Amino acid sequence: MRFLKHDKISLFALLSLLLCTMQSCVVQRIDHTPYAETNYYRHTLQALEEQPPVAREGDSLQVGWAKVNITPPVGSPLAGYGKRKGLRYSTVHDSVWVRTFAFDNGQAEVIFVALDMLIAPMTVAAALEEEYAALGLSPGQVYLSATHTHTSFGGWGQKLVGRLMAGRYSRQLVQQTTAHIVQSIQLARQNKQASRLGYGIAYAPHLVRNRLTGSLTGRDTTIRFFKIEQTSGKRAVLATFAAHPTILPSMDPVLSRDYPGELVDQLEKSVDFAAFAAGAVGSQAVVAPHGDTYESTATVGQQLAAAIVEKLPAVKLKPTAPLGYGRHTLLLPRPQWRLNANYRFAPFLFNGLLGQYPTYINSMLLGDAVLLGVPADYSGELIPELEQQGRPVVVTGFNGGYIGYITPDRHYHLKKYETRSMNFYGPQSGSYLTEILEKIMRSYQPDDGRNN
Repeated sequence: MRFLKHDKISLFALLSLLLCTMQSCVVQRIDHTPYAETNYYRHTLQALEEQPPVAREGDSLQVGWAKVNITPPVGSPLAGYGKRKGLRYSTVHDSVWVRTFAFDNGQAEVIFVALDMLIAPMTVAAALEEEYAALGLSPGQVYLSATHTHTSFGGWGQKLVGRLMAGRYSRQLVQQTTAHIVQSIQLARQNKQASRLGYGIAYAPHLVRNRLTGSLTGRDTTIRFFKIEQTSGKRAVLATFAAHPTILPSMDPVLSRDYPGELVDQLEKSVDFAAFAAGAVGSQAVVAPHGDTYESTATVGQQLAAAIVEKLPAVKLKPTAPLGYGRHTLLLPRPQWRLNANYRFAPFLFNGLLGQYPTYINSMLLGDAVLLGVPADYSGELIPELEQQGRPVVVTGFNGGYIGYITPDRHYHLKKYETRSMNFYGPQSGSYLTEILEKIMRSYQPDDGRNN
């Protein structure tokens, strides 16, 4: 079959037009519209106003805790690095657990869940939604968190990126993990006793660095922890820290909790139970004194535990505590997964590769402290803005959703992994999420703290 010259020109013009049209569909300019002028911002504020957190004062306090082993069989995939491409572990260095606290002051009950996993997976969070009613709980009462170890198990991601990061999806593994979490909640509630609660802080500046800018001031060096003591004399600690648990070699087929495992093991030599949740780990790297070795995980964990144990005697304990909880809708702009400085991939490509999941912020009131659970790697550089609210605040990540890295807006131009590849929602993500977190904190009134 032959084409005349003018037919060839027409065909070339048609193909060029088609390619340009396809490009305009696939690649779009980055949207810099101020978030305060957008519908997603207004609707998020409206939802927060219509559904404020629940906060209750009680004349007593009961706390229980429990842990359940969630280690899958050898041969399950690891989660944490895309370059693994579904690598399965052949050895278990140390088992992984779900550790759960149940707090009850007679007027409100809240559940804190800490998973020895990369994140609280979206598939697991969705499966748990089906279990809460049978437990007599609402989703807002259950606060999910993770240690963010990059050497725990995967098998929970469904879309392409999820499979790259966490290996082949396993419905059975998701169901088993869900059942273990439910079991831990039941056991923690069964173990509740009259207790006293206190909040404390310690510091470990030598164990964290800002991997985005190298700034010494752009670090969150604070260890935040709760001390609980039952009337039986048993004691527990719930701790957070911001350094990324990424010490161990990425391509070793070994399951491990990284330094958080050593931290809780060391704490449990001084108290009866301990749990750890990753804090504002965005931009925050761990300083591994002995390279990517188990000697480093041991050293970091031991030094963090020692810093906490040193401060435990000074923590003031109270036999009553206000408790509160909330699950706050977080509406987002259309995805802005960047191609370069000025252009992004079209939202349908992002959603096709990563999926679309509900996004929300969890909040919990424990005594005077407000805990904020975000679906992100939230940067430790943003914590000082939250601390200006004038009350203790604890930020944890990976609450059953994931929206990428949230860093200060001033870093958006940097050609770094966290600000280019892992910024999913545009140049104002840091300011937007931080403002919403501040509003949630203010909704727990510091003067009386008790909403109806």
